[in-house]
Amino acid sequence: MTETRRTTETRWSQVAIATLAQNVATGLTFGSFGTLVLSIEAEYGASRAQSSLALSLALVALSLTAIVVGRMIDTVNLRTRMMTGAIACAAGFGAASVVTSPLALLLCYLLLIGPGTAMLGVLPSMTLATRWVPEDWRGRALGVVNMPVLVMAVPLAIAPLLGSHGPRAVFQVLALADLALVPILFFVRSGNASPAGGAMTATPAGAILRQPAFWLLALAIGLITGAGTMKLAHFIPLLTGQGRTFDEANGLLALSGGTGLIGSLLFGYLADRIGGPRALAFNAAIQAVVWMIFLAPVNLAVLTLDAIIVGACGGGVQGAFGVAVASRFGPDAFGRAFSLFQIATLPFLFGMTPIASVLFERSGSYHLPMALTVGALAFSSILLFAVSRLPAAPKGT
Repeated sequence: MTETRRTTETRWSQVAIATLAQNVATGLTFGSFGTLVLSIEAEYGASRAQSSLALSLALVALSLTAIVVGRMIDTVNLRTRMMTGAIACAAGFGAASVVTSPLALLLCYLLLIGPGTAMLGVLPSMTLATRWVPEDWRGRALGVVNMPVLVMAVPLAIAPLLGSHGPRAVFQVLALADLALVPILFFVRSGNASPAGGAMTATPAGAILRQPAFWLLALAIGLITGAGTMKLAHFIPLLTGQGRTFDEANGLLALSGGTGLIGSLLFGYLADRIGGPRALAFNAAIQAVVWMIFLAPVNLAVLTLDAIIVGACGGGVQGAFGVAVASRFGPDAFGRAFSLFQIATLPFLFGMTPIASVLFERSGSYHLPMALTVGALAFSSILLFAVSRLPAAPKGT
């Protein structure tokens, strides 16, 4: 009984650390960006396309780094990898606080913040939780890991500092927050990917790439996550362009992140009940409907409802996706498969945000990029329902 209790305590302590690491990685990098984007343009002399490109470059670096992390996830200690990620993010934010040109700022996101986020955030955190949690609790555990607590809190926390001291002071605080995580990461225990407790075995990439489900799922999740990233970068400029104040827009962004807490748990539970692909399909369909609100100016009550629903759906994506990957490819192959998805979805993560910027600058409004996003989300929902109907691939293929 004592040994069972100790195992249970270790299991959930690792889930707690994974949750904290994932929140710090995504909350500081992505949660801060929407609030910072307009001040970046003013402080560094950047255009809208240049400022939004910073986030796209971070995502490019994140995806490329994830390939390396995925290949080494079963051979290199997770603790070491996650600590390295936290230190790299801290160095990137610290450098961003002292550079003077848009190009230098872009390099901070490309060379330090993006790779650091990859080594600290989604892939290692979800791998850690997947190794320690039983299959029938996996969706709920990954829902907890992906609860966007800091995506909600960071915009609210940095707004006063941004108004009084500017973006450089905000970058310095973000660097200190990453460094504060390092001592906690000493308690990471890598666990064992094999449910039977045996040695972990590497799954060939070719065995994953040969499955049609991989490519359908990659296209669908690429469109969904690309849309979510685009929203983070353009949400405040879009609303302030429609006449909303910065405080109203930033509050709605924080609210959207906050309702992601509920969505992460809800879609994690739903994934346990009906499967990851179907949970994601419902998620994308709901987002497609609600994103139509952005096609025209609406009152604050409607925008608040939009922030709640879209935020809940956005917060639920990663947990349901993790269940889809683990159930189809198995926990032994989770890290390798997830890293392959990272590179397969790179064109969407990199392209959708700057494309939206270009369409905005050429058309003078966000109407066209928002309409295209609605169509992309609807198409994703159809693809995911198709994936849910595919027969499971034989183990080891």
